[in-house]
Amino acid sequence: MESKAEQQMTNQKHEQSENEKEYGKIQWFFYVIFIPFIFAIVTSIVVMTMAGIDVPKLAQKYSTKIEEMSSVFSGEDNIEIANKKISLLQKTIEEQKKEISNLKTEIKRKQSDLEGSQKEIEKLTKDLHELEEKQQLATMQLKEVVKVYETMSAKKAAAILSELPNEESLDILKTMNNEAKAAILEKMDPKKAAQLTIMLKPE
Repeated sequence: MESKAEQQMTNQKHEQSENEKEYGKIQWFFYVIFIPFIFAIVTSIVVMTMAGIDVPKLAQKYSTKIEEMSSVFSGEDNIEIANKKISLLQKTIEEQKKEISNLKTEIKRKQSDLEGSQKEIEKLTKDLHELEEKQQLATMQLKEVVKVYETMSAKKAAAILSELPNEESLDILKTMNNEAKAAILEKMDPKKAAQLTIMLKPE
């Protein structure tokens, strides 16, 4: 009986020793790993908060990234979806490339049109300047001719102007001063004078 009791006591001690070892391992895990880990996390959170970092937002950002990574590696379905997305993006890129190419072509066409218009404008401007110069020269020449007529006697001037076409006579008379004009018309043939007077009237 004593031997059996001793055996039981030995077994109980052995079980107690095993339990103590297990408890010691749990204690070691909590004191050496878990508690320092929690302390490190809490300390990091406090330091980041004091540094002005938005810890909840940062945690949400990294949790979202982790979810995205896990969704990428979660199975064949997600790989198929990713492939479809890649295919769709490639198609979109190709369409955008075509649109960019079309826009570049349109820009070149517009630039060419603009250059053509610019050349046309330059040509018209040059023509305009040339016409203005010719007009100024013609005006100066006409004034010189008018001076000659104004220095003539009214009778002589009337005789010469009567021989000219009405349009040319009219240009000379319009440039003359009123006194010389009246004296010349008075010396002209009444019929010619009447025609020129009517043509001068609107002026």
